[in-house]
Formats: sequence, C-alpha cells, structure tokens
Amino acid sequence: MDNRADNQNSRATTTFSRVNRLAPDFLQAAKRARGKALRDMIFTLVERAKAFSANRPSRSTVNADAIRATAKR
Repeated sequence: MDNRADNQNSRATTTFSRVNRLAPDFLQAAKRARGKALRDMIFTLVERAKAFSANRPSRSTVNADAIRATAKR
C-alpha cells in the first residue's frame, strides 16, 4: 500500500526552488537579532540576581549572628 500522493516522489520533497530560500543578509540579520535578545536576557538575569543577593544577608553573616545570639544566652 502506497501512502504517498500521486505527484509526490523522493526528489520532489528534497528540492527547493530559489523563491523559497531566504537571502543571506536576512539570515544574518535574524541571527544578530537572536543574539542581541539572548544577550539582553542574560544581562537582565544577572542584574536581577545581583539585586536579589544584595537584599539578602550572606550566609557567613547569618551564621555569625546565630553564634552571637546563642553566646548571649
């Protein structure tokens, strides 16, 4: 049993016309746009991580405070 349409063959599915291909400058511009978006997302993530860690005390400070609190008792 053949599941393919009558006008389909192995060559027809692998060849592309020149109309379907994107121009190299368009591909390059798309690659640059993706790179810029990725870079912006990474910078935003780093900035948020820095802001988050700046608002929280470090572990060494928390441990030192706990030791001081138990020593006062």
